[in-house]
Amino acid sequence: MDTFALALSYGINKINLKSVILTAAMVGSFHFFMPLIGNAIGVSLFEYTIIKPKFVMFFVFLLLSIDMFIHFFEEKPKLRALNIIGILLFAFSVSFDSLSVGLGIRYIYDNLLIALMSFCFISAFFTLLGFWLGKKLSQKIGQYSFLVGSITLFLYSIWILTK
Repeated sequence: MDTFALALSYGINKINLKSVILTAAMVGSFHFFMPLIGNAIGVSLFEYTIIKPKFVMFFVFLLLSIDMFIHFFEEKPKLRALNIIGILLFAFSVSFDSLSVGLGIRYIYDNLLIALMSFCFISAFFTLLGFWLGKKLSQKIGQYSFLVGSITLFLYSIWILTK
């Protein structure tokens, strides 16, 4: 959701197609490798401690939902230019939270490769969708995407906890 919301904000501005495609590909790549790294950390963490993945996932998604809710009330953020450095920063900033998703990804799905590939393609798709919708919709709708995203993540965190 944060990928979609940020791409929506950028999509309101005029961004060339090459930058859009490069950004979506980079976001997808980061959404593949960050959970992979997080999973390597998570396997050790859950194997040698009494911490349950469901509680980690609950807190991660709860904190993300609160962060997105707070961003809803902020003034319009400054957008970085989408040159190579801008694309890398964009992809890293929206993908860093997927490092923590990797901590409990085996809790959600057993086949790690399929889960990561799905995560990669879906995040790239949502990035493209955000750019496209941002181009089509007004800036006000873009602000509400943070609110919708925060509510969605909050409900998902509750669902993880009760599962």
